[in-house]
Amino acid sequence: MHRVMNPRLLVALLMLGLAVGTPQVSQGAVVFYTDIVSFDAASNTVVVEDFENVAPTPTDTAVPSFTNNGNTYTGISSAPFAANVWVATPPYNNFGVVPTTSAILTATGDEDFRVDFGTPSTAVGFDTYLNGLGPATVQVFGSGGLLGSFNPAHDPTIIGFLGITSSEAITAIRWTTTLGRTKNTGIDNIRQGTAVAEPSTLLLLGLGFAGLGIVRRRLH
Repeated sequence: MHRVMNPRLLVALLMLGLAVGTPQVSQGAVVFYTDIVSFDAASNTVVVEDFENVAPTPTDTAVPSFTNNGNTYTGISSAPFAANVWVATPPYNNFGVVPTTSAILTATGDEDFRVDFGTPSTAVGFDTYLNGLGPATVQVFGSGGLLGSFNPAHDPTIIGFLGITSSEAITAIRWTTTLGRTKNTGIDNIRQGTAVAEPSTLLLLGLGFAGLGIVRRRLH
């Protein structure tokens, strides 16, 4: 005599497995990753901007905006200064990570800037620099407007990471923090590419559907 698993129990186990296998924070169309390993498992990306060569844009200088490697970087607000972006070259001693060892996109005043992607992508990632003096917010935009937002909160003395995958192409992000005029924040090493289904999620789905198929055959 065969013992038949309750279909409802099987579905519940499948959903639990999917919840465990889904990384980080999901907000509808977007999923946020705070470690590059999980992000790499869910995407195919390459570094498109490391800010090491943005000529003829001047480095260590406040500029309203600049375009490099197809992406446009625009200052929105840097109170009490005018809206600007600033590529800080190493070694720089006014970030939580001291001294810095690579060029970083930041601003004067309280950092608030936008990155518009020349090629919208379903996967975007970048290194994050925080100051620990106030909240940081990353807003993610698609062609129809805001897709979601996330608040990075890692140890400001280390370089963090934020990855984003989306079912809809990401056209822009906005980086906003507080008290940057006291200690800088910023981003570096922007990656772009495509989101892919995670192997663990595909495996769980496959096992779940296979299990449902077995139950249906036994019930019939």
